[in-house]
Amino acid sequence: MHGYCGKILRIDLNDKKGSKVAVEKKDAEQFIGGTGFGIKIHYEMRSFEKDAFSAENPLVIMTGPLTALAPGTSRVAFCAKSPLTGIWGESNSGGKMANYLKFAGWDGLIIEGKSEKPVYLVIDSNGAEFIDAAEIWGKGCYEAQEMIEKELKEKRASTAVIGPAGENLVKFACIQVDNSRHAGRTGMGAVMGSKLLKGIAVVYDAGKKFEISIADEKGFKSVQEKFIEAINNDFTCTMLRELGTSGYVETAEGFGDLPVKYFTEGTFEGASRISGSAMASSILKGNDGCLGCIVRCGRVVEHKGKKIHGPEYETVASFGSLQLNDSLEAIVELNYMLNDLGIDTISAGVTIAFAMWMTERGIGEFNVRWGDAERVKEIIEDIAFRRGIGNELAEGVRFLERKYNLEGYGAHVKGLEIPMHDARAFSSLACAYAVHNRGACHLPHQMYLYEMGKTIEEYGVISPDRFANEGKGTMTAKVQNFSELFNAVTMCAFMPITPTMLAEMLKFATGLDFTVESIATAGERIFTLKRLYNLKCGIKAEDDTLPKIVLQPVKGGSDGRVPDVKRQVEEYYEFRKWPNGIPSKEKLKELNLEWAE
Repeated sequence: MHGYCGKILRIDLNDKKGSKVAVEKKDAEQFIGGTGFGIKIHYEMRSFEKDAFSAENPLVIMTGPLTALAPGTSRVAFCAKSPLTGIWGESNSGGKMANYLKFAGWDGLIIEGKSEKPVYLVIDSNGAEFIDAAEIWGKGCYEAQEMIEKELKEKRASTAVIGPAGENLVKFACIQVDNSRHAGRTGMGAVMGSKLLKGIAVVYDAGKKFEISIADEKGFKSVQEKFIEAINNDFTCTMLRELGTSGYVETAEGFGDLPVKYFTEGTFEGASRISGSAMASSILKGNDGCLGCIVRCGRVVEHKGKKIHGPEYETVASFGSLQLNDSLEAIVELNYMLNDLGIDTISAGVTIAFAMWMTERGIGEFNVRWGDAERVKEIIEDIAFRRGIGNELAEGVRFLERKYNLEGYGAHVKGLEIPMHDARAFSSLACAYAVHNRGACHLPHQMYLYEMGKTIEEYGVISPDRFANEGKGTMTAKVQNFSELFNAVTMCAFMPITPTMLAEMLKFATGLDFTVESIATAGERIFTLKRLYNLKCGIKAEDDTLPKIVLQPVKGGSDGRVPDVKRQVEEYYEFRKWPNGIPSKEKLKELNLEWAE
C-alpha cells in the first residue's frame, strides 16, 4: 500500500506474543488512519462494554498515511476507553514515535491484556520484545526514559513512558513521549498503568528502515511545496515559532478567552508576567520541535541551572490565571513536576482550582488558597501517589462535584475538565465543548481561531460574529468534520492546510481517490462512529451541555456575554441529522455505518 506500511502489530500482554494485522484498503478509504483506525478497532472489539481498567480495553496507538512524509505529521494517536470519563478516550502526542513506528514498518500497535508484572516493550521491524521493568517501576518519567535508553545501549529509539500517576491509576494520568511531548488528556497513562506497562520504546534501525512508498511522487512534491509555503507565511505558525503556544496568553486575556479564578472572573492583571513574551525575555534558551517540523513551537527554558521543556499555553493558564498565580518561575517548576509524575496539566490545574474554589467556601479539607504555588506542589505529589486528599483529587472534577453535591459547579463536560479557552469569549466553543466526543475539548477544532478570522472556504466556514449564536451549531459540525482529519492523518492541529491541499496530498501519497468531498465525509464518519461508541457507553442528549460555572457573565473581553448552548446544540443536531442526539438511520446509511447501529 502506498503511504501506509500495510500492517499493524497486535501485542498480547497476557501471553507475551505479537501478531500482524493487515491494513485493509476499505478501512484506509473510509477511516484514513490515526484515531479513525482507533475508533474502528475499538468499536469492533466492543470495548464500550468493558471497564476502562480491564484487560479487554486495548490501548491502540496509531500513525497516519502522511506520517513521516510531510511537515507536522510526526503525531501519534493513543486511543482507549477513558478511565476519567467512561466514554471514548483519545490523546495525541508529537515527538518522534509516529515516524519511528513507520520506519519500523508498522502503521500502529494494538496492545491487549494485562501483564502479570511491570514490563516495557521494545518495538522494531521484527515485532515486540517484552522487557522486565521492575527496576523502572516507580520512577518518574524523565528517569524512566533515561533508564530505558541506557538498557537499549547504542540503539536509537523513541520512548513513551508513564510516571507514578499512571502506575497509581490517577484518572488523568498522561503519557510522556520523548521527554518533552505528552498525550495528556483522558487518562491514557492510567490505561497503561492498569496493564502494568511502564513504557514503549520504538527502535530506529537505519539498516532496516521501511521505505514508505508514494503513489505519485511528482504530484506529492508539488502540493508539499505549496504546504511548506503556507506554513512559512502563516501568522499563527510564525507566532508559535517565536513565542510558543503561550504567546497567546495576552491576546486571550484581551478577548476574555483566558480563564481566571476557576472561570469566575474575566480579567487577569498578571497576564503579561506569565506570557510567551515574558518567557522569551527572561528564561527562554531555545526552541524544540517534533521530528521533521519546521515550526518548532516547543520552548527550552532554564530553571535552577537546568535546561528543561517549558510550559505550553494550557499549562500556563491552568496553573497561572485559573489559580491566580502570576509567577512564571513557579509555573515552570509545577510543569516540570507534572511532566515527571505523568499528570495531565489541564485536568490537574482545573481540579486543583476547583479545590481552591471549595476551600474559599469552606467546603472539604483541601486547604489550598488562590495563588499558593507551594501548597499546589504538595497537592500534585499527593495526587500522583494518591495520598490523603490527593486520593479524591486524583478522580477528577466530576467525582468532586458529585461527592460534595455541587452540581453545575464542576468545570467539566462528560467528565473531562474544561480547557483554557472560554466559551463566553467565542460562543461556538459552547457547542464544540458540549458535543465533542471526548468531552470538553478545544484542540482538534480550535473554534476560537475561526472566530478570529480563520476560514475553510471549501466547506463554507467563514469567520462570524464571535458572540452570535445563530449558525454556530452548523459551523461547529463543519469544522469538526475537517478537524477529525488531522487526528486521522496524524497532523498537527496548527498546520495551515486547506481541504484541497489535504485531499491532494492524501491522493498523491496513497493512490486512493481522495477528494475535498470524500475527506469531509470520512471526517464525519469518524466523528459519528465515536458518537455511536459514546451512546453505547450511556451518553444522552442531556449530557451535551455546559456547567453553569462557565455560563455566568463576567467582566472583561467577553463583555458580560453568555452563549446560548441549547440553541446551538439544537441547530447542530438538525444539521447533523441527529434527532435528540442520535444519528439517524438515514445518516448512518449515508456514511456506510449501518453495521454499527
